[in-house]
Order: sequence, then C-alpha cells, then structure tokens
Amino acid sequence: MRILSCLIVCSLALLATGCNSLNAPSQPSDLPLRYSNTRYGLTFFLPTSWQGYSVLIRQWEAPLHSADYQTEVGRERGPIIVFRHPRWNADAPYTDIPITVFTHRQWDALRTERFFPYAGGAIGELCHNFEYVFGVHNRAFACDELQGWREAAGIAYRNVAANDTRHLDRGR
Repeated sequence: MRILSCLIVCSLALLATGCNSLNAPSQPSDLPLRYSNTRYGLTFFLPTSWQGYSVLIRQWEAPLHSADYQTEVGRERGPIIVFRHPRWNADAPYTDIPITVFTHRQWDALRTERFFPYAGGAIGELCHNFEYVFGVHNRAFACDELQGWREAAGIAYRNVAANDTRHLDRGR
C-alpha cells in the first residue's frame, strides 16, 4: 500500500511539472544562446554571433481546400516566429530564420496538400510538441544574395537535432 501511495504521488508530481520539461531539448555546445517561447513551447538555440538578436512574430494565412481539392472551404492562419540577426539592416539584410507554427490538425492538412502557406517549395519539420508542429520552409535559406544564409541554414539544421522529438506521442 505504501508503494502504491508513493507511485501515485510521484505520478502527480510528474504531471504537475508538465510534459515539455520531460522532453527538454539538448543544447548544442556551439549554440549557447537559448530562446524559449512559453506560449508555443518552442526552444531554439543560436550561436554567440547572434547575441542581441531580435524576435518578430508574423502571421501566415492560406486557403484551405476540400478533400477533393476542388473548393476553398476556409482559411488557415498561424504565427511565424522570425529570428533576426543583430547585424540586419534595410540596406544590407541578413538572412532571417523563420519558424512557422502549425497545430497538428493544420500540419496534417498541410501534409495532404489541402493548403500551403508559401508559394512553392516544401516545409520540413523542425520539431513538435503535444500542441504544435514547428516547420522551416526550404526556401527560407535559398537566397544566396543575403548575408548569412549558410549560417542560418546550419543553425536551423542543428536545432532539428537538438529538438529531437520523434519519440513524442502526438496524442492520436
């Protein structure tokens, strides 16, 4: 009976701390800056060269099509979390790192091509949690005319490994 009581108390304590804390991302040593967004449950890491970065919250919107792709049945919307390098300026833009936020329902609709928030390209999964999927559009780093595009692409790639969430059950 005492063991059962202990198990119940421990289980309640784990639930109270939240599931995200049990699946904390592994911070890469070469990305010492840590950004945490509590609203969406995103953790993202940046190198010291991004010290003083800014975060912009933008919105995406796209028409949602019927299952037969013939009719627009609504619109999907969501945030884009944009990381901006401190050296960015209008005369010489530096490549931003945009992270598109989707609900799991939206992600599933995106994967079945019922909507797409960008013109062309593909969106890869950066990571996910129990509520959201975080995606990176492959054209985000396709402009070699912008400064830092290779660095920005490398940062996003290293965050995929740091946020290894393949083991999470998405609640289905």
